[in-house]
Amino acid sequence: MPERAPTARITRRTALALLLAPGLGLATASSARADWWRFGQDMFRSLITRPPEFAGLSTAELIEAVHEALVIATHAASETLSRRNGFYGNPDVRIPLPEVLATTRRSLGRLGMAAPLDTLEERMNRAAEDAVWQAREPFIRAIFALDLDDARGILLGPEDAATRHLETQMRPRLTEAMRPAIEHSLDAVEAMTTHRELESRMRDIPFLANVRLDLAEHVLDHTMDGLFHALAEEEARLRVDPVGRGTDVFQRVFTRL
Repeated sequence: MPERAPTARITRRTALALLLAPGLGLATASSARADWWRFGQDMFRSLITRPPEFAGLSTAELIEAVHEALVIATHAASETLSRRNGFYGNPDVRIPLPEVLATTRRSLGRLGMAAPLDTLEERMNRAAEDAVWQAREPFIRAIFALDLDDARGILLGPEDAATRHLETQMRPRLTEAMRPAIEHSLDAVEAMTTHRELESRMRDIPFLANVRLDLAEHVLDHTMDGLFHALAEEEARLRVDPVGRGTDVFQRVFTRL
């Protein structure tokens, strides 16, 4: 009598093995091998087409949920970082002095430049706090332009998978979109004034006389780092506790993770 195919839960790897090698001693009768072959095919198809977490949900709903998660996270991250000390008071995102100034800070301090260096560091962070709220619009535009063919993979990936997908695909575009806001904020908080004063004094120091700093580029790059860091944290929070957040579609997707 042919052996009966097992009904226990089967992994993707096991299903693939069954699909590729139905005659490796699992059953001796030809009918049993045929049963295993069909069983392996059915299980493998189900595993690659619809993870059980998302049964009953369409691809459009999964994509909508990823979009919404990133929009919610963007609002929360930009709100947190735009508060006073959102950058300056947070060691995870605080913008440091440009490397050439940071590495020579002690020497410059002995030359009476400690105070302007401290002022510059604070004002760089104040500029980021001032500009980051304006990141919402370009970020949200970028979110809805994302290619989310792999929405299932993003949802079943690491806790920051959606954020990293956005960063990988859109960071250069978002950086350029943020540049005017950063440049305006650096002027508004007088960071550029402090920067010019420091450069003027540096010309009298032999080992710094020829150093020219692109302060806007430095602050812009670190602001983007801070934004993506905060975005990843917010995404992780959404995955852990999605209840009461977002639309019905968002709830139906994220409460299954």
